[in-house]
Amino acid sequence: MKIAWASSAFAAAFVSGDCTQLEWLDACARSALCDGVAFDRAHFPRTDADYLAQIKKAAVDLCVTPVATLDDGFFLASRGEKEESLRIALVVGAPLLIARAPELGTCSYPELAAVLGEATGLAKAANVTIALRNAPDTHASSDADCKRLAKEADSAWLRFAPEPLRLDAGSSLGNLAGKSVVLLHDIAEDAEKARSLIEREAPGYHGFVILDAQSGACGLGEIGTVTASSVFRAR
Repeated sequence: MKIAWASSAFAAAFVSGDCTQLEWLDACARSALCDGVAFDRAHFPRTDADYLAQIKKAAVDLCVTPVATLDDGFFLASRGEKEESLRIALVVGAPLLIARAPELGTCSYPELAAVLGEATGLAKAANVTIALRNAPDTHASSDADCKRLAKEADSAWLRFAPEPLRLDAGSSLGNLAGKSVVLLHDIAEDAEKARSLIEREAPGYHGFVILDAQSGACGLGEIGTVTASSVFRAR
């Protein structure tokens, strides 16, 4: 499996000014245990065409792969905001936009179905695939939830970005494996357990595992030293 780091793991460093997006990108590229990056939309200081082109060119020059952008508010954003998030992904060269489903209680299921239709239509027009990330207390907390939303959307532009250890009890990663385009792992969780689960339930998966941290408290020095990086890279 290949390793990518999500900028959301470094949220505190961005807020404090300890690092810039370009410094983070450079640190990822210099680590032998990092193959790609996932850009959280919140960490773009600018989203004009010139800056996004600079980010894409930096990724090319540093030989690091833009795997995805992340936008947790994507599904309930306005149409214009959805289009903007997809534009950012397209311009920086990321083929995926990873988004969590809305939290339970924030919208009804019929409302969510309408949102999915709009989102996948815009994704198709932009040529950027939406990857649905599971999370507790959302409309996608289990494998059954994810499959239900995919059936509702009925679109090749909606795929899965499972975080295996955060699927509801009774869920199986194997039930999502056929349409999983990337996996996620929080470094606070047990990497050995996650790797074992992936090898058991999705044995054919050889794509990216995006490392994240819900705490957002990672420092740049951890990119090459976090144990999870080695665990998922091991064969």
